[in-house]
Amino acid sequence: MILGISLDENYVYVSTDRDNEVVPYPFAIGRNLLTNTCFVGEEAKNENVDNEDIVIDKLFYIMGNDGTARIGEISYDAKELTRLFFVNLLIKYENIEYVSVVIRQGNVKYLEKIKYALSSILKDDAKYKVTTYSEAFVSYIKRQDKSFYNHYVSLFDFTEKALTYYELVRYIDDNNIEYWKIDTEEHLALPLDLLSGEAGKKVCDNLLYDFAKRCIKQEVYSNIVLSGLGFEDSSSYREFMTFVCSIANVKTDVHFFSRSAVMLSQDIVNNNFDKNVILITDARTTVGIRLNATFNHANTKIELIRPGVEWFDIKDNSFDIIISDERTIKFEILKVIEREATEAAIELPKNVKLRKDKTNLFEIKLMFSQQNILNVILIDKGFGEFYKSTVENTSIPVYL
Repeated sequence: MILGISLDENYVYVSTDRDNEVVPYPFAIGRNLLTNTCFVGEEAKNENVDNEDIVIDKLFYIMGNDGTARIGEISYDAKELTRLFFVNLLIKYENIEYVSVVIRQGNVKYLEKIKYALSSILKDDAKYKVTTYSEAFVSYIKRQDKSFYNHYVSLFDFTEKALTYYELVRYIDDNNIEYWKIDTEEHLALPLDLLSGEAGKKVCDNLLYDFAKRCIKQEVYSNIVLSGLGFEDSSSYREFMTFVCSIANVKTDVHFFSRSAVMLSQDIVNNNFDKNVILITDARTTVGIRLNATFNHANTKIELIRPGVEWFDIKDNSFDIIISDERTIKFEILKVIEREATEAAIELPKNVKLRKDKTNLFEIKLMFSQQNILNVILIDKGFGEFYKSTVENTSIPVYL
């Protein structure tokens, strides 16, 4: 069985490759304050009705705040609580071949906790993927006939917490390499319970219409997809629907991302990736990074990071460098979509004292904290038996 799971603040939605059904589970954990037992989803709510010792927590906020919670006499951190949730969720499904979990934003706090949970349950890194909604959007597009994306394809995702716009733009460079870039823009939405009244629907219609006019350029669009519980009754949004239907074909799928997450799982299992296409999404780097260095007395450029690599997986990218008299390390930043290169110069901290005769050996680690923030970590390795390391590790942010 192949699973696709989309996750937002209040719910996880689970799809499989065996049917078209999408099952929602409240993204909550019910904790028993007296015994070491917990419940997830609807079970937590049901237990809470019958037992006043059951406390229900929204797991999304515990994850984001690195919170802790007590179950019986044991205190669990956010990673363990996330693991307990997914243990109780995945036990409902048998013979799992692959799982893709997609979340709205590439926030490291959430990604790492979900990865930890899946790795402890499935034991094999080759059986799961944790990434963002835009990756699932790409897998959906890839399944369509090429005429579907001959021009711009856009998607509006309308949930209780956010109204988000996704747009696919395609580029072909001089070497005939194709780039698929997913642009996103977010707008705060109104609580969905306002939609129960006509006045609330009118306000939301105006909100959607103004947001769509701002996002959609005066270009040719192939298709527009509407996702999220806010579009369960899209007939309520007359101005918005009139506008988007005048631009392109419109498809509504409230549970678009969980179904598309199944497609992402299938793409991974079947290795269905075009090597001539480089994806640029919020889960991937937008730039390439090269280091200007001297090698065998010649000035050269060493490729460190390629564009389109998943930035939150860049953790073990490290190399050694001997720094001479200069106190600057220069990187070349390649913006592939804009087709331009810029230079980022990193100044060594003042507490780093350089020695003579090229005896300054440093390990440099590259690590992203956000898609556009690269942390360059300097580790003084001393120089063999001659010099011991003299400074603590230093992290320098580079804004891309």
